[in-house]
Amino acid sequence: MATATTAYGEHRFGAAYTIRLVLAIVVLAFIGGLWGSQNDPRIEAHPTLLWISLALIGATAGLWIIIGKSTLIINDSGVRRESPFSQQEMTWSLIAETRYQVVPVNVYAHFGLIGALIAMSSKKSSRAQLTLELIGRDRKKLKVTSFYRNADEAIGIILGRLMPPIVQSAKNRIQRGETVQFGPLGLSATAVMWKEASIPVVEITKAELAGSNLQIKRTGKWLSAVSVRSNKVPDVLAFLEVLESLAPQIKSMGVDPLARVRM
Repeated sequence: MATATTAYGEHRFGAAYTIRLVLAIVVLAFIGGLWGSQNDPRIEAHPTLLWISLALIGATAGLWIIIGKSTLIINDSGVRRESPFSQQEMTWSLIAETRYQVVPVNVYAHFGLIGALIAMSSKKSSRAQLTLELIGRDRKKLKVTSFYRNADEAIGIILGRLMPPIVQSAKNRIQRGETVQFGPLGLSATAVMWKEASIPVVEITKAELAGSNLQIKRTGKWLSAVSVRSNKVPDVLAFLEVLESLAPQIKSMGVDPLARVRM
């Protein structure tokens, strides 16, 4: 992996502020609740409670600093996660498959119309919890999540490195007449196999990630022909890209990890 000096093509992503802000708000609300429940509001009347409050504030400040030292590093060698207590890394050559999921998060739900307007104007990535799980050939795992700032950008960089050879390999096998398995889904030149069904690619009208599920819709059917949690399908975004190449009626979305996601 890269040394302490910045390597060519290296990208660093620090911890997001969201989890730290939530932690601070929860602790301050808890302290406020403790003080609000006292009959005597004077600070000097509750020395024990004062020390408890200071200890909680100090612990929160310490956790804020510790979390802030966590870093995700992507470079020419692979992906590395660093924290004050541990380090985990996975080289590109050892990554066997990916699992991807988007979970919509409505953080503005309690703010009425104003919250709805803020949510509509905010970045798509800020309204979702993203998780890209990298699984090595030795079955060890490394997760890239919205814990890091600009997680969508980090995931896009990783997928940009991993997806092209996976997609090309699948296309080559399909051209040879094979059916390529993506976990519970099979894909051939003419059909998608799901459970006992065979769905002709010419009849597919839409294939997308609807929240946390992969959904495929078929001509003349109101219900989805396929609906499965996206993280149950290995290399689900590669599956979608190969499917798009076989079904020209489906708009191609490229590598963008959020382009195929409907919140």
